[in-house]
Amino acid sequence: MMIAGVMEETTDERGHMEEKRLKTGVYGLDAIVGGGFRENTVNVILGSSGAGKTTLAMQYLLYGLNRGESAVYFSLEMAEKYIVRECMQMGWTEIEDHIKTGSLKIIHKHGEEVLSISRELSTDLLSIVEDTAEPGSRIVIDPLTHLTFLGDKTHRTYLSEVFNGLRELGTSLVLLEEPPFPASTNGEIFTPMYLADSVVHLQSLGFGERYNRTLRIIKHRGSRHGEGLYPISIQRGLGVVAEVSEAEVEGITPKTEYQDQFEDAKARVREEDGDLKDILIGRLEVLQRNWTSDEDPASVLEKFLDTEKMV
Repeated sequence: MMIAGVMEETTDERGHMEEKRLKTGVYGLDAIVGGGFRENTVNVILGSSGAGKTTLAMQYLLYGLNRGESAVYFSLEMAEKYIVRECMQMGWTEIEDHIKTGSLKIIHKHGEEVLSISRELSTDLLSIVEDTAEPGSRIVIDPLTHLTFLGDKTHRTYLSEVFNGLRELGTSLVLLEEPPFPASTNGEIFTPMYLADSVVHLQSLGFGERYNRTLRIIKHRGSRHGEGLYPISIQRGLGVVAEVSEAEVEGITPKTEYQDQFEDAKARVREEDGDLKDILIGRLEVLQRNWTSDEDPASVLEKFLDTEKMV
C-alpha cells in the first residue's frame, strides 16, 4: 500500500470509486490534472531550454522519495554530480541521502549510447531502466528530444515500444525540448505528444517579470483538466509553483446542483424494455460524474434520450 498522500484512491461526492492518482509534488498542478498523474502512464513535459522542465522533474521525484518511494533519473545530458549540484542550489539537500540509500538511482548515458537509430532505442534504454527501477518507481528520462525529429514509421514504432515499456515499469516523465520552429518538414516532430498519456507545456516568455513563465495542459488522457494558461514561478526551496485560482479549480470540478436531472434521466431508461438499459445507465453515470459545465444539462439529456429512443 502506498503511503498516504502519495498515491490516492478516492470516492467522489456520489460514492463512486475514482482512479488512483500519483501526486506530482508540483504546487498547484494536481488541482488542474484531476489530482495527479494516472498510475503507470507516460507524461511528457515539453518546453524550451530554461523553462523549468528539470526542476519540475526533480520536484516530482523528490515528492515520492521523501514519502518512501523509489525513483530512477535517466539523464542523457547531465552527470550525477551536476544534478546533485542543481538540487543543492534549490535547497533540496535530501537528494544526497536518497542516493546513498539507493532509493534514487541516477543513470547518465550519452545520447548516442542509447539513441542510435535502431531497435536499440527500445531495447537498450528500457533494459537499463528495467534493471535499475523497482516496481512502481517514479521514472524520469531527461531529455528524449533526439527522436522527436525522426518521423518515419519505424522510428515511431520504436518510440511507441519505449513508452509502452515505461508504463509497465512505473509512472514516468519524459522531458522534451520544444523545437525552435513549429514543425518539421515531415510533420512528425510532435509524435511523442500523440503517444503520451499527458502533455504539460512549459514556456519561458523572457519578459524578466515575476510571472514570465507559464504552464498549459495540452492533453491529459482519461482525465478532466484545466484548459487555461497558468502563470508559474520557480521558487528556491519549493521549485515550480503554478498560480491557479479557486474559480479555475471549480471550473473543472463536477457540478452537484443538477443531480436530480441525471437521476430522472436514469429512471426513464429503467422504465424501458430492452437489453441496453445497463449500458445506457452506465453512460449517464459517467456523464454525471464528469459534468463540469455551469450550463443546465437538460438539453444534452434530452438529445441522449431521444437518440436512444427513450422518449
